[in-house]
Amino acid sequence: MLGKRGTSRDIADFIHCLSFLESQTSELYKKLSVKTVRPEFSDSFLKISQDAKKHSEDLDKIASQIGRSKINKKQCAKRLTTVCKSIEKVSKKIEKKNLLSLEELFDILNVLEGSLGEESYMLIQLKTFAAMASQIRRLYGVHLENFRNLLYSIATDQEAHIEMLENIKITIDKKLRKKEGSAPNVKYKNPDSWIISAPYQP
Repeated sequence: MLGKRGTSRDIADFIHCLSFLESQTSELYKKLSVKTVRPEFSDSFLKISQDAKKHSEDLDKIASQIGRSKINKKQCAKRLTTVCKSIEKVSKKIEKKNLLSLEELFDILNVLEGSLGEESYMLIQLKTFAAMASQIRRLYGVHLENFRNLLYSIATDQEAHIEMLENIKITIDKKLRKKEGSAPNVKYKNPDSWIISAPYQP
């Protein structure tokens, strides 16, 4: 996440980038809510979008209180290149669709929940920040203990989002299996077509 040496601005920059990532996530799930045929799925995506927007605002406030972050959106996208590129790629694909079929939606969720998944990435980063607050104070002089409850609250939301997305996937899978005659191994579109190849880990 961060090196052993740095300043409060380094922490502020990183949290500001997490805020940027949540804002991108909010826009993505807002698009999904509009392009989804089933109302119950649309409601779930809209809930995630609204939560992500609030998280972005909260993280930005934390960043502004602990240091003067001068990092911009382009630099954040470069720093978080893997997850940001996956969101951008999926977002562009969604924009080209009027409505997403269940197969297409299933493939998208596979990408968003996979190794490049924003929800999982954010969960790891937030729990790490909260758990290592004391060490971060010693190394960087940043009192993240003041924001520990908020960080854990956002992390709890991320866990709820992961569960929500998994339940949607299970529901879609059941419907597709029924459509295919309960085949033991339903083959959907290759989700690799939605993401970048050979992702770079920052």
